[in-house]
Amino acid sequence: MSYPIDDADQLIATAEEEMPPSTRSRLIAKLRMGVHIDDAARELGVSPQRVFSAARILSAFGFQLDATLTAERDPHLPHGTVTGYNKRCRCPECRAALQRRI
Repeated sequence: MSYPIDDADQLIATAEEEMPPSTRSRLIAKLRMGVHIDDAARELGVSPQRVFSAARILSAFGFQLDATLTAERDPHLPHGTVTGYNKRCRCPECRAALQRRI
């Protein structure tokens, strides 16, 4: 999606305000301790939707989030499937499987 420069700058500023660096780093730390992303986000006072929205806008955070979710995922789930997503996996492959289905 293409935005005029001013709109893109505003999107980035809003994402930074809603998910400041301290919140992003605390979220990643919780994920690395095995806390599910829904629970970690709630503990930090943000919605999972806000987390993924910020990850799309703030690319460095998005890469870090995807790498952490991939590293911490349950190896026994069928990743890259809607079944994996339905079993609460939010790794990039399971999210992509849900998007292919929609």
